Amino acid sequence: MVLRDNDTKFVRQLVKNINANLHVCQLAKVTALNDEHTRASVQPLALNSSGTKRALLMNVVVGKSAQMFIDVGSVVGVVFLDRSLVNWDGTANEFKLDSERMHNLNDAVVMEVFT
Repeated sequence: MVLRDNDTKFVRQLVKNINANLHVCQLAKVTALNDEHTRASVQPLALNSSGTKRALLMNVVVGKSAQMFIDVGSVVGVVFLDRSLVNWDGTANEFKLDSERMHNLNDAVVMEVFT
């Protein structure tokens, strides 16, 4: 019976670790914005488990509909794309992936403006 408990504990910890490293969406506050409102720096609002601030996300792409409403101080929804944005030129053209990374903080996009 002890082995069964260890298996269960291992799987639960594995799932917890995967979830902790899988970036999907966060609420953040806009700290800086370029003149065209197409790129922003954002500070995630949820603190780390230690109570410290999370790392600032810089040069985040701002979605077209969000560009009309975003401003410094806005609370926004930031999503993390399934694949790398590095080779995307901002158009509808297909592009090659530069890495196998997925749901990475470097591939953030502001999708919604809440305040």
